[in-house]
Amino acid sequence: MTVIEALFLGLIQGITEFLPISSSAHLIIFRHFMKIEDTQTVFFNVLLHFGSMIAILLTFSKEWKRLFLALCGIIIDLFHNLKEHFSSQHQERKQYRKVLGSNYRMLAFLLILTTIPTAVIGGMIQSLVTLTSSNLLAPGVGLYLTAILLVVADMLPEGEKTQKNLKPKDALIAGFFQGFSTIPGLSRLGSTISACVIGGMTRSYAVKYSLIVSVPAIIGATIVELATMGKNKIVFHPVYLVGVFMAALAGYFTIRILMRVVKKRKLKYFALYCLLVGTFSIAGYFLL
Repeated sequence: MTVIEALFLGLIQGITEFLPISSSAHLIIFRHFMKIEDTQTVFFNVLLHFGSMIAILLTFSKEWKRLFLALCGIIIDLFHNLKEHFSSQHQERKQYRKVLGSNYRMLAFLLILTTIPTAVIGGMIQSLVTLTSSNLLAPGVGLYLTAILLVVADMLPEGEKTQKNLKPKDALIAGFFQGFSTIPGLSRLGSTISACVIGGMTRSYAVKYSLIVSVPAIIGATIVELATMGKNKIVFHPVYLVGVFMAALAGYFTIRILMRVVKKRKLKYFALYCLLVGTFSIAGYFLL
């Protein structure tokens, strides 16, 4: 892989990961038509997703700091309550602490709930994802499904739910949709935003929640992809860092564009784009 190819793929990853148009589909399509070959495609994809994760962590650094402290507080209070529960039975009043006593503690709990169905579904369909990642048909069909979800989300009225009034079922529904987004062409961001909007979240918070919850999803996908590589020898090429840097840089600025676009209810334009690229991908499968 050349420096130019690494830069280009990093740019594609950074832009398409944070727009509801499926980064996996674009990487497959561009690799196919540009004849970009690399024996460590899976490893390079992992690194590109790592670059995307850096962009999210930088954009929402304050939120992640608060979430980390909230998660630590949850763990500490859980152990305290367990200790109280199993302490002397003669104690008349046990001093239990409220584990989910703040908005950020509740948000941390909801992110965990979202991650559970994502991990379960993603693991169940991993073999299907591997099978469909080597041709242009699956990305095309996935892009069609993404377009449908985006049109539905764009047609719905503005919701009212934000961080303060989310329910566990909202988190589980988002996780369900995110789990299936490992299928090539089915945009993870598009699926999750659509699920959140359908569930009644405001559009701006649907974007924020979808981006934040993508971090554990990316980490989980990275672990799975590395595990599938098994004992194959991994060789790190310095040129890969160019792709990681470009993915992080492009992703950082694309997130800001996304926030403005979704607020203005312009998801239908992304849906049209998905239909066009999906048609191009399917046509390429049958004609080439």
